[in-house]
Amino acid sequence: MQLYLKLLTVKNANQNYVDWLNDYEVVKFTEQKFYKHKLLSVKKFIKDKIKSKNEFLYGIFLYEKEKKKSHHIGNIKLGPINFIHKYAEISYFIGEKFFWNKGYATKAIKKMIYIAKKNYRIKKLIAGCYENNIGSIKALKKNLFLKEGKLSSHFIFEKKRLNSLIFGRKI
Repeated sequence: MQLYLKLLTVKNANQNYVDWLNDYEVVKFTEQKFYKHKLLSVKKFIKDKIKSKNEFLYGIFLYEKEKKKSHHIGNIKLGPINFIHKYAEISYFIGEKFFWNKGYATKAIKKMIYIAKKNYRIKKLIAGCYENNIGSIKALKKNLFLKEGKLSSHFIFEKKRLNSLIFGRKI
């Protein structure tokens, strides 16, 4: 299967996508866990990103050659972008649990690095994560992101205070 990124449209909003956002296992390392998502709110979110001049929401898709079929397995967002200083944040998740721990987040980040540099002329990317999000830390490090900072006791995770780690990469 071949991984590719594509800007999301409202057509990509479906119950499966909503279910990802309402599944604690999927969103436990994101701020999405604090919200109850509905199809209408997901469509509004996508529309807001389409209208945005500095945030771009991409779907992470896998293409099956044999079946000539694509599967939307997660998202990766570029932005907000600071066009003056040419840096941007990225955030991402794999919604389809079947595809966890198979390197797809790592591949999606790699493709986003290329897109950020080529399409948006970004010179640096930043990503933050909970200190216990081992998968995200590994995916960032495999893409040569370096830990640049720590915000002590920044998040509440399962009734405990956790640090936020900040990673960056020049591109």
